Amino acid sequence: MHVPSLARLLAGAILIVTVSTQPVFLLGAGFLRIGDELGFGPTGLGVLTALFFLTASLASTPMGRIVERIGWQRAMRRNALGSALVTLAIALLARSTLTLGVLLVVGGAVYGLANPAANQALADHVDPRRRALVFGLKHAGIPSSTLVAGLAVPALILSVGWRFAYVAAALLALLVATGVPRRPLAPTAGRFAADPRRTVAPMPPRLLAGLAAASSLATWGAIALGTYLVAASVDIGFSETAAGLLLFAGSLASIAGRIVAGFVTDRIGGRGFGAVAVLTGAGAAVFVGVAMASGATYAALVLAAFATGWGWPGLMTFTVVNANAGSAASSSAITQAGIFVGAGLGPVVLGAVIDRASFAAAWLAVAGALIVATVAVVWVGHRAVAATSAPATR
Repeated sequence: MHVPSLARLLAGAILIVTVSTQPVFLLGAGFLRIGDELGFGPTGLGVLTALFFLTASLASTPMGRIVERIGWQRAMRRNALGSALVTLAIALLARSTLTLGVLLVVGGAVYGLANPAANQALADHVDPRRRALVFGLKHAGIPSSTLVAGLAVPALILSVGWRFAYVAAALLALLVATGVPRRPLAPTAGRFAADPRRTVAPMPPRLLAGLAAASSLATWGAIALGTYLVAASVDIGFSETAAGLLLFAGSLASIAGRIVAGFVTDRIGGRGFGAVAVLTGAGAAVFVGVAMASGATYAALVLAAFATGWGWPGLMTFTVVNANAGSAASSSAITQAGIFVGAGLGPVVLGAVIDRASFAAAWLAVAGALIVATVAVVWVGHRAVAATSAPATR
């Protein structure tokens, strides 16, 4: 069997997530234009975003089992082709909020396949001692999606229209489908030596559910930035172009944060729980600052919010794969489902807060969610480490 290169696997994992989430993140980036044309406001945007992510939540766990049955290569190809069809359909057929909502439901179901496939591919082929960094890089897929969406504001949405941005996303998805390896690939992770400092007993469903709950709340930070940042920035005086570029720069900051956090975790041989708690806790403090800032200070704090409050997903997946490498697709699908629940409920709650109060109030709500998530991660980490050391103390 062919042995894959890490660079190609990692690029495929990042791109598959990027193209799968373009339907919803282009919606957030182009909200001011799309909402005007189709007739919906912040609450409607929240509901539409929720449809995408709640559907993905329902699809994630069964999709994880499908990945383990058909293999990650076939799963990735199906995902990329499905994403291309959905984004093209939005460009051509979305003439009402109802039609757009139906297409986002389909897109969410397709997206449910992306992360389990990417996680299984990397679990099968990555040196366990480098997994935190690699999963940090892999989880650059979501901020890469918002990066593309942010860049699309000045490049396409403001110049030729939001529908052309969706056509471009469909073409990108087709290119990604052609890049998925077709030859059978031999798993290679088992050939590498494990790091005893990182040993964690396989986490049972109860602890995975705890991480899923933490992920659900922490995702409010991600969804607030990805969905409402452009509108919030315009609301306090930024131009629409400047707001799109801030989304672009923030996405880069999130990618950098994930890479640095993964690199440091690998260097110290960490299990991931503590690093996730540090990022979510710091993110809570930063979002409080965002709620009270303006001008250049606001922009700087937004970048910090991307790096911290949206810098944790790679490490969260690492904690699961590190403990449950043999069932990476199905186990990570559980925590991924939590992320999708948060991404689904978050926009509805935050959209309502914005409509009834302000964007600043929404940032404060995100800070509160991140604090609770931090406590949950610390609790799960304590229980997981205790279960790992228990046999040796008997």
